Amino acid sequence: MEQTMQTTIEKTDAKFEKMMEAVENSLQMATNETEQFLQDKLTKHERNINEKFEMMDTKFEKQMHAMDSLNKSVKTSEENTMTNLEEVKKQLNSRMDHLQLQLTAETKTIQEKAQTELKQLVENKKSLDMLTNSLQNISTLSENSKKILEAQFMNPVRSCRQVMKLSGRYLIHVEENSKPFEVFCEQNKFDGGWTVIQHRFDGSIDFFRNWIEYRNGFGKLDGEFWLGLEYVHQLTKNRPHELLVEMKDFHGNYIYARYDAFELGSEFEKYELKKLGTYSGTAGDSMGGHKNHNFSTFDRDNDVPSDENCAERWHGAWWYNYCYTSNLNGLYQNTTDDARAMSWYNFKFDRRSLSYSRMMMRDIESNKDESNLSSNAGLQ
Repeated sequence: MEQTMQTTIEKTDAKFEKMMEAVENSLQMATNETEQFLQDKLTKHERNINEKFEMMDTKFEKQMHAMDSLNKSVKTSEENTMTNLEEVKKQLNSRMDHLQLQLTAETKTIQEKAQTELKQLVENKKSLDMLTNSLQNISTLSENSKKILEAQFMNPVRSCRQVMKLSGRYLIHVEENSKPFEVFCEQNKFDGGWTVIQHRFDGSIDFFRNWIEYRNGFGKLDGEFWLGLEYVHQLTKNRPHELLVEMKDFHGNYIYARYDAFELGSEFEKYELKKLGTYSGTAGDSMGGHKNHNFSTFDRDNDVPSDENCAERWHGAWWYNYCYTSNLNGLYQNTTDDARAMSWYNFKFDRRSLSYSRMMMRDIESNKDESNLSSNAGLQ
């Protein structure tokens, strides 16, 4: 029994050993499989890690390359910027130098101009002082002239020759005790001393007037006017006179006619153009044909022929004779074909109108009287 148990134990031990061997083999196989699995896993993991590292290296290299390119680009840009800044700096310095030179030049110019203007101001001040003194002198002269003119009006003269050499209005009288009347004396043209008897220049006064108005005169002496036939008669009846007629056409052409004798008859004689001397001048003789003819107005027909009123027909007043070669009291208008207009036929041998006329007379014998007056003034 004891041997049986021993045998059983031995069998059991053998069986156990086989089981243990089988277990060990299983464990070894499991271990080997586990190791192999783990090795495979590790290898795969290492491969994945290596691949990732390789990808990271590749990406890093790319990034490094990009950073290097960026760094180079930044460096290049920085270098270009510095170069541009240097260029701008040079340009700014050059511009500043130019502006400095320009400013210096302009400052110099301004200083020179200021000095010139200051000098001019000083000269202007001197001129102003001189002008002030001159104005004071002129004021004094004006006062003296005013006194002289007042004296002239207080003491009428017989002729424009006897007044001072200043054109203007003066009082004259025909006889020593006669009533004086005002005239306009022209002292600048043809040696002065002229008494103006007619003046037209702008058409502001209507010269289509009646007999009484032409006898007594109309208009204003400082504008357009007719002195008056009666005044002309009184002045010319006892002393020889000459006649001067000045004219202009509408193109500004100046002409004149001068006659070395001139006299009008009385109203009873219908203010006949009794004397008209020898002609000289540039206008042509358009008055000669009116000599020895009576004065006519639209309401006093004294002309030749008797069956026609020339004054009414030709819108004037004149010494008409079939009817006229001059019509200085005619219609004032700019025309070339209206025979009613104021005109002087012998100027261009047509009826072109005139823009200006002035009739003046001057006494001839007053030369002696004027000399006597001057001598007497010197003796006083």
